[in-house]
Amino acid sequence: MLKGYTFMRWSKQGVPVSGKIRGRAIMAGLARAFGATLALCALMCAWVVLSAGLIYDFSDLVAAGTLLGAVLGGFAGGRVAGTLGSLHGFIIGLIYGLFLSALVVFSSGGSYSVLGLIFRTLILGVAGTAGGILGVNLSNKVVMVPKRGAKKQPGL
Repeated sequence: MLKGYTFMRWSKQGVPVSGKIRGRAIMAGLARAFGATLALCALMCAWVVLSAGLIYDFSDLVAAGTLLGAVLGGFAGGRVAGTLGSLHGFIIGLIYGLFLSALVVFSSGGSYSVLGLIFRTLILGVAGTAGGILGVNLSNKVVMVPKRGAKKQPGL
């Protein structure tokens, strides 16, 4: 059932895992996660401006949007990294969750639960892991189109 899918692909033996973490992949994933968050904020802002309601409750939409942002960020990070998708996705989701938790701590006057923030941060890390696994596995299935004028390799 799961034949042909990888959760982690080890490319070089003898190299510590910290040497295999690609900063470019993490930055690409964080950019995608924050981009999704900004798109969600723009959508909610447009809804408030264009609708005639007096009270808005976006808590469920914000929760779903942050989870989607973590998954998309992990996906982008795993795709760029090409290896260790679960680790890259977890790091991306964790950094994304820590940033959002920091926003909650600084913007609220102390009306937050520390355990709740830790739980949400770990959930975003797990969501990023799922996205990283998908990103690594789906990047293997993409067929690259050769550039114009590129020489064909024997056997292709």
